[in-house]
Amino acid sequence: MVVSGGGTGIGRATARALADGGSQVLILGRRLDVLERTAAEIGAETESGRVSFLRADVTSPTDVDAVAEYVESTYGTIDAVVNNAGGGGVPPGSGLGGLADAWRSTYDVNVISAVLLTTALGPMLRRPGGRIVLVSSMASRSGGGGGAYVAAKGALNAWVLALTTEYAPQGITANVVVPGYTPDTELFGSGMPQALHDRIVSRIALGRAGRAADIASVIGFLVSPEAAFVTSQVIEVAGGSLPPNI
Repeated sequence: MVVSGGGTGIGRATARALADGGSQVLILGRRLDVLERTAAEIGAETESGRVSFLRADVTSPTDVDAVAEYVESTYGTIDAVVNNAGGGGVPPGSGLGGLADAWRSTYDVNVISAVLLTTALGPMLRRPGGRIVLVSSMASRSGGGGGAYVAAKGALNAWVLALTTEYAPQGITANVVVPGYTPDTELFGSGMPQALHDRIVSRIALGRAGRAADIASVIGFLVSPEAAFVTSQVIEVAGGSLPPNI
């Protein structure tokens, strides 16, 4: 199984869960030192060699081509591709040109990365039985996080319909996981101010913030044989978002 953005946060938790279940996992990311450390740590927690790594910027067609060549020569067939790579929007520069650059950058990181990796590895997915998972965000539901980020994550929620049309006849499922507030990820940096954290948690029905492991467990189900009849779904893993007070 291949997990992009696999060095930290939700990607790391997903790799850990899949390895713990006995899968061979290839994690991708831009920072070689982070990938090395994560693979070693998960190997110590599960079984040495269960997780391997490859440095790649999945917004780069050249890097993704190299990933595809490596996967084909090393594994031949894979069970799943988990598109977890992504990130928040960058502040726009001056004028419309700066705004356009910021939106394109955010779209590249969150959408084009998934399009490139899924397209490159699609021919290697098991038929039948392959799995495609996209990791979106509750920002696509709430509108928080900035317009570019909201739009990019919303694009993943819509793209899954086209993926289903393309891959379902081949016995391959495609689904989107929509994480809610998950502060143990790099997206939130050093963390929210306590007052803001408390306010966000107060609008979560289950009364706590999410954890990367919560998201990973749902991804683990979606790539399992038990999820063979689940496709084209946009699944919130957010603890139940309560509507704002009116």
